[in-house]
Amino acid sequence: MAKRGILSRIGPAFIVGACIIGPGSVTLMSRTGANYGYQLIWLSLLSGAMMAGFLAVFMRLGVYSDETFLTLTANRLGRWYAVLCGITLFSVDAAFQFGNALGVKAGMQAIFPAVPAYAWPLLFTATAILFLFGLKRIYGVLEKMMTFFLVFMVAAFLVNLLWALRAEPDLPKTLAAMAQGAFIPSLPKGVNWVVLGGLVGTTLVIVAAFLQPYLVKAKGWTEKDFASGVTDTVLASIMLTLVGTMIMMTAATVLYPGDGQVNFEVMITQLEQVFGAHARLVFSIGFFAAAFSSFITNSVIGGVLLNDGLGLGGRLDSLPTKIFATLVLLIGMGTALGIVYAEANYHRDLTVQAITVGQAVTLLALPLGTIAMVVVLFDANSTRGRALPIWAKAFVLFGATVILGVAAVVFVKLFFSGESRVPDKPAHSVAAEDTLPCGLDSDQGLVIEQVGHSCEGGESWPKIRVGI
Repeated sequence: MAKRGILSRIGPAFIVGACIIGPGSVTLMSRTGANYGYQLIWLSLLSGAMMAGFLAVFMRLGVYSDETFLTLTANRLGRWYAVLCGITLFSVDAAFQFGNALGVKAGMQAIFPAVPAYAWPLLFTATAILFLFGLKRIYGVLEKMMTFFLVFMVAAFLVNLLWALRAEPDLPKTLAAMAQGAFIPSLPKGVNWVVLGGLVGTTLVIVAAFLQPYLVKAKGWTEKDFASGVTDTVLASIMLTLVGTMIMMTAATVLYPGDGQVNFEVMITQLEQVFGAHARLVFSIGFFAAAFSSFITNSVIGGVLLNDGLGLGGRLDSLPTKIFATLVLLIGMGTALGIVYAEANYHRDLTVQAITVGQAVTLLALPLGTIAMVVVLFDANSTRGRALPIWAKAFVLFGATVILGVAAVVFVKLFFSGESRVPDKPAHSVAAEDTLPCGLDSDQGLVIEQVGHSCEGGESWPKIRVGI
């Protein structure tokens, strides 16, 4: 009975948490740890705490309101505004989705290098579409699957972090650096603000919080289930924050300081020391959990928000929701395949840069949704006369200010300061017989470093490391 009671008190927030920790998030968190060490742990924790707050207020909206989020928006700001919100939030999910597709490509290639890169976005997208249309009622299966995936990810990434720490020669010094990064906010010198925006955007996924009231209603929770909603929110928020932070810590422990490259082979090597020859299978299952959970749930978010914004209802199982969710999947897949094609033809590794920019630009489409959030949450009529407490209103205003502020900074840096190009350049090996002309500079997008040779007279030399 106790076990059944605990399971009945979790669900919606676990679905959102499993969605947030996707392959794009794994890649970006790993990149951040590899480039900046432990210095930005505090930002990951702060973003996770704010996400927990938003999950809580939207859970409250779900149990106390008779209407869905964008229906309430239409009632207060007009249907035209709800339509615009639905379209822009749909675009956010499409941007998030191509990051997921690229993350799948990057991770699965490390596990199965012989499989063509384009196969993974195609395979995961097709599987997700079959899932959407193969079930009449999505919620029950989605809840069980995402709860398992989130718990599994916590266990897998915790094991990986502990083994990485076990190999540290000076563990007390490493733990002190972690504590400093967690509790003493600071920004690394020369930090890329688009990377910072991506780091915030990959954890504080406010559009995923918008899904929370739809999931609460799909589960059938009412006012008497409010305590269950609190339990669900707290547990899921702790888990999603821990997963992201552990990924960053592991990358910082294993890869920093280095050339900034996110190397999944290094991660697999660490696992091999724990699980032996089966490490690739273990990593594959863990990465699949992150990838597939995000593929499914992210597409549902875009589908149900666009559906509700257009006035077609907020049911997860409706045909229009599934059609719009499929469109999210196809847009993400198409964009990812285009980047894979560009990589193959121009011999440039664009994956990490594209994921970083994609995660960051999701913030740019949020002002309309943020305004709707404040209007709906501050209106006591949205929750049958139950006004949001003063402290909760203060939190919502603070969160809205942070979201809009980060979006403004990302916009300026992305379009006016040239920071869309990630400055930390991963290196790619070129075969010994390959040559490139000396003197090619960073203005052409490449950085040439002679390995074991000097560059004289504009000659071409073998054994070149190319940073893009």
